[in-house]
Amino acid sequence: MFNSGQLLTLSLFICMTGCAGVKQSYNIPDLREVIFLTNHFVRPREVELKITYTLKNITACDTNTVTLHEFSEAPVSWVMEKKSSKPVLLLYIARQRDYPNQRNVEYISIDPQPDQIVSKDIDGNIIEFWDLSGRIQEGKDITITRHFRFTAYETAFKIEPARVGDYEPADPLYRYYTRTQEFLELMPEVSQLAHEIIGKEKNPYFKAKAIYQWCVENINYVYPPNRGIRYSLPRKTGDCGEYSLIFAALCRAVGIPARIANGHWCCKAKMNYHVWNEFYLPNYGWVPADATAGRVNLKDPGKLAGKGDPFYFFGNLDSGRFISSKGTSIQLYPSPPWHMWGLADTNKNPIFFQTAATVYANLKIEKQDASVEIIVGDESLW
Repeated sequence: MFNSGQLLTLSLFICMTGCAGVKQSYNIPDLREVIFLTNHFVRPREVELKITYTLKNITACDTNTVTLHEFSEAPVSWVMEKKSSKPVLLLYIARQRDYPNQRNVEYISIDPQPDQIVSKDIDGNIIEFWDLSGRIQEGKDITITRHFRFTAYETAFKIEPARVGDYEPADPLYRYYTRTQEFLELMPEVSQLAHEIIGKEKNPYFKAKAIYQWCVENINYVYPPNRGIRYSLPRKTGDCGEYSLIFAALCRAVGIPARIANGHWCCKAKMNYHVWNEFYLPNYGWVPADATAGRVNLKDPGKLAGKGDPFYFFGNLDSGRFISSKGTSIQLYPSPPWHMWGLADTNKNPIFFQTAATVYANLKIEKQDASVEIIVGDESLW
C-alpha cells in the first residue's frame, strides 16, 4: 500500500520532554505521516493555544450505571452487571502531536500533569490520562489546563493522477484502512452506491473525487439523532462527523484507504469542534478531504477558505484547525476498569476523539466542557 517496506515495520519508542515525573510510553507505528513533507504544505503560521477542560459541580451518588462522556458528544451509560459503590472519575485527553500540516508541537504547561501519557494504536494517537477519583470534592469543580504551541500549515496537494501508484492489497495497513468497522459498516448497499458513484473509473484519485462530489452535493447538514452510516446514509443528512463516516465508508468500499481526522477549528472565523477525512494515494500519502466544508462553499460561498470553490477542500486544507486524533472508535488507554463493573470493554470507545472524554461511576457531573483560547494565531484566514 505504502510503496515502501519500512513503513510497515518501523516502530519507534519515544519519550517526550515537558512532563517530568509522568509515565510516558507510546509507539509511533511507522513513517507514513512524515515521509511526505514536501511542498504540499505551505504558508506556515505560528499558533499558541490554551485549552481548559472543566468538570462542574461533581457530586457523589449511588448509581447502577457507568458513563462514558466524550466532550463533543452526548454521554452514553451502561448498567453495571456487578454493583460497585466506589466513586470513579477518569479523564482521557487526546494529545496533539506532529503531523505534516501541524509541526513543532511544544507543550508549555499542563496543570495538573497527567498520570500517564501513552499510545498503543496503529493510528499513532497519543492519550493523556488522569485518575481524578482522589481529587473529588463534593460540589466542587475540577479543571485541567493545557498550554501548547505549534506551526500550522495550509495543505495544498497538486496531484498528477497519472503518477498515482498501485495499492498492495496484501499489506496489513491497506487492509486496516479499508476494513469495515463500527459506525462505518461496509454493508451491501454502501458498496452498491460507491460503485454507482465511481462508474467505470479506475484511478483512485478520480474515484475519491467522485465520492467527495457526491457527498458535497447530496448530504444535507443536519445534526444527527444517532451515529453511524446505518442511519445517516439512508437519510442523506448529518453533521461533520457523519459526512466523514460516509466519505470514509464509500472510499473503503471501492478499495481506497480512508480515515477520519478529529480536531477543532482555531482561527478568528471559527472555534468549534470539527471532523474531516484523509484518503491514501500511493506516491502522495494521506490527502485531505473535507466534504462538510465543501458543502458550505457550495451553499454559502465565501464563508470558509477556498473563495467559494467546493472542490478547494478536496486535496487542500486551511491552516485554521488543529488535529487531536485520527480514526474512530478510538481505544482508551489505560483501559477503564470495565471488569470491576462486570462489563466487557468492547464497543465502549469515543466515536470522535476530538478533545477529551471522561469515564465515571457513582458520580454526577453537572456539566463538562472544553474551551479553546487562542493566544497567538487569532488572525483572519479567509
